[in-house]
Amino acid sequence: MKVLKLHPLMTVSLLQMQFQRLLSCNIAVYLRNSPANAFDTLGEAGFPEEMLIEFPIDETLSLREFEEELEDKFNFTLELCNKDNKPFTNKSMHLFQLIASLSDGKKHNNEYNAQLDITLERLLNNNHQGPQQIAC
Repeated sequence: MKVLKLHPLMTVSLLQMQFQRLLSCNIAVYLRNSPANAFDTLGEAGFPEEMLIEFPIDETLSLREFEEELEDKFNFTLELCNKDNKPFTNKSMHLFQLIASLSDGKKHNNEYNAQLDITLERLLNNNHQGPQQIAC
């Protein structure tokens, strides 16, 4: 089962890496109806949670259903895109049809997995540290 990891301090670029790894596609995230840049966080895009959320991906959903579910559940807007960052026109296509193309680049995906795990770990470790005290 594929699991999407979401955190309010996660950047759009980190979320894009997850989608490339999990669904073999790109995404466009919107911040107040305008495309977000790579350094905007999910919190800025409307993600309401205060901690890491692990969201299992139902691969039987259509692209449209998946996008709507994420928007309803997590309060930010995204659109699944092809490798050229153009939104998919066939929104009735199912997620498992996207995932089927993953076997083409397993070595590349393993590099994404390692980099994504390290980045998430750093993000969570920095977030859990208490306020730093300054010696006077």
